[in-house]
Order: sequence, then structure tokens, then C-alpha cells
Amino acid sequence: MSYHKYTLDRFDGEYAVFLKRPDETEKLLIQRTEILVALQEGDIVRIQEDGEKYLIEVLQEEINAQKDRIQQLMKQLRRQSK
Repeated sequence: MSYHKYTLDRFDGEYAVFLKRPDETEKLLIQRTEILVALQEGDIVRIQEDGEKYLIEVLQEEINAQKDRIQQLMKQLRRQSK
């Protein structure tokens, strides 16, 4: 079993659209009914394909680190615009 990291880009109808990290150019579509964990757009996850099923693990530490990076960038932008 292999796994890859993805970012949940959006929910589109009956599907969740994941973008493979780090480049986020390759898409993976998974039906919402197959997702057994609570997810929000922007979440970083590890997905393992197990035959016809997907095992999804939320990577909370990576999500928090990403949020921190974004907050720091926003602070820098605000300082530059003054």
C-alpha cells in the first residue's frame, strides 16, 4: 500500500477534489460517501489506496503549520502596505 499527501481543494457536487502535494497539479476525485472523516477545504491529508477503498488521515500538525505560514505572510503584507 502506498500513500500520498493531498490538499482538499474543494467539494464539487458528490465529489471531493484533492490536489497532490507538493505541486498540487495532479487531481484525485473521491466520492463524498467514501470519506469517513470530517474534512474542510484546505485540509492536508494522507490518502492510502486499499484496493477500492481510500483510507484518509487528517494531518493536523501540517494544517496548523500551513495556517501559521499564511498568518505570517498576511502580517508581512499588511506591514508593507502601510
